[in-house]
Amino acid sequence: MLFRSGRLPWPVDKGVISETFGTHPHPVLKGISTYNNGIDIATSRGARVKSIFEGEVMGVVAIPGAGSAIILKHGTYLSVYGNLASVSVSKGQKVKTGAVLGSAGENDEGQPEAHLEIWQGKTKLNPSAWIAR
Repeated sequence: MLFRSGRLPWPVDKGVISETFGTHPHPVLKGISTYNNGIDIATSRGARVKSIFEGEVMGVVAIPGAGSAIILKHGTYLSVYGNLASVSVSKGQKVKTGAVLGSAGENDEGQPEAHLEIWQGKTKLNPSAWIAR
């Protein structure tokens, strides 16, 4: 299988996109915008977050107030899985498509949510166009 637009599996078994890629007006502050490097996916509590493609774990980082994040390398592409409550892989590990990377954390409202980014080099790509519809 190739790393192809519109053909990659979702990183969770069940979920809906709760925040899309790109610039959004701040929900409270007028005239202020926020930018989402990827998509946020509302899912079930404790949902397993899985690799969207085979690759190598380039990094596992803790983000204060936002759980953990995992960066996978797939040739010239990177996928980033954020807002994780737990991590099941380590740096340097090779993973297959669908490998469990960890479990979804919670958003600021306490709802279960995972975050996904896709990069080609330094270019941010819209994950919605890459995962299967």
